[in-house]
Amino acid sequence: MQPDVRRERWLVLASGVAVMITVGAAFSWSLYTRPLMALFGWSSFGVALVFSFLTFFFGVGAIVGGRLHDHVGPRRTVLFGALIWGGASALAGLGLGHFDLWWLDVVYGALGGTGCGMLYVVPGATAAKWFPEERGLANGIILCGFGFGSLGFNLVAGAFGTFNRLANTATATIAARNAATAAGQTFAVPGHVARADVAVVAALFFWSGVAYAVIGILSALVLRLPPEGFSVPKAAAKLAREYDFTPGEMVRTRAFYLVWLIVLVNATCGLALFSAAVPIYAQTSGLSGAAATVAFGWASAANGIGRLLWAWLSDIIGRTPSLAICLVLEGLGLFWIAHAHGVLPAAAAFVTVLLCFGGIFAIAPAVMADFFGTRFFGEDYSLIITAAALAGIVGPLFAAGLEDAFGSLTAWLTPISAALLLAAIIPFFTREPVASGAVAA
Repeated sequence: MQPDVRRERWLVLASGVAVMITVGAAFSWSLYTRPLMALFGWSSFGVALVFSFLTFFFGVGAIVGGRLHDHVGPRRTVLFGALIWGGASALAGLGLGHFDLWWLDVVYGALGGTGCGMLYVVPGATAAKWFPEERGLANGIILCGFGFGSLGFNLVAGAFGTFNRLANTATATIAARNAATAAGQTFAVPGHVARADVAVVAALFFWSGVAYAVIGILSALVLRLPPEGFSVPKAAAKLAREYDFTPGEMVRTRAFYLVWLIVLVNATCGLALFSAAVPIYAQTSGLSGAAATVAFGWASAANGIGRLLWAWLSDIIGRTPSLAICLVLEGLGLFWIAHAHGVLPAAAAFVTVLLCFGGIFAIAPAVMADFFGTRFFGEDYSLIITAAALAGIVGPLFAAGLEDAFGSLTAWLTPISAALLLAAIIPFFTREPVASGAVAA
């Protein structure tokens, strides 16, 4: 491999990390929830529906992005995705206060989710071709940016005193509402909407959208596929044995559905947590809304670190043991959150869950490349992301519905943790499919 090509693949990897940072910021949605509920009197279920739309259309966008990546290349796909995601967030800010909740459902949820999904699938699909010898590690590095996107977003939001004041007031208001609901009493969220407070939230939507578009466009200028015939010595033997499954061939294998099921369970649990992470963190740690925004931001770095750590470990100890361990630890972590009290226990429980939630999303693309090859990786992996799209409907709405009904933010944690523990047996039934009839690499 020529030195200039070797340098270029690391530059492509760095640009992929930058793209993932913009996507990861979408999973800081929970810092918006209490301000929106307190300002407009919206229910937890209604606000969670925005996030569910985002994650559902994330899957739609991943399918679109996977096809575009394989047919027009990563650069154009990221350009389209960045403009859609950035524009959607900016439009959400411009319309907030002028339209009802449907505006966020359509613009931020449906349109923004589509752009996010287009962006998400590209860096991993590109890295798998540039790093055939270390797919797990390369995907882990890229996906690490996903976790750090949430960290960066929370730290930026927490740096503004006006947002901190609003977060504290909103958290206290909704906590009082939940206490009344749990006691069987009625509680009317104040109907007065302060224009200055709406402007704070609107500005966060708008300027973050501008940042997403700029970062995405600059990153797209660097992204490209490796030259024809590209390989590295360490990968030569592996690639000689590898077959590339078309999407149609892949969906006729049992392995695809088992990997899809693992992603579904993991995403259902993790996205339910992300949909209300900041208020849950505030409740279990005893911190104010503003302090919880920053503290969870730091904890969310584990989502990125876990992607790097478990992707690397899966290259060493194997994909199956890594997936099983992640599912068990994530389940125990969610149960721990349900019973945590205090800053340190809450932080440790959240970090445990996020390390493993992110880890599974880093191992999955490596499994897909190992099982099904890389020629059709964009389309193949996008079909796995449909599991996360379905999970984005099930998980957040399940958790929000329980909060509205019983006034409890954490009632869903114990049954969901049990589902994760049961799912830990699935990886041991997941085997590489027979390649007969596949397209030779």
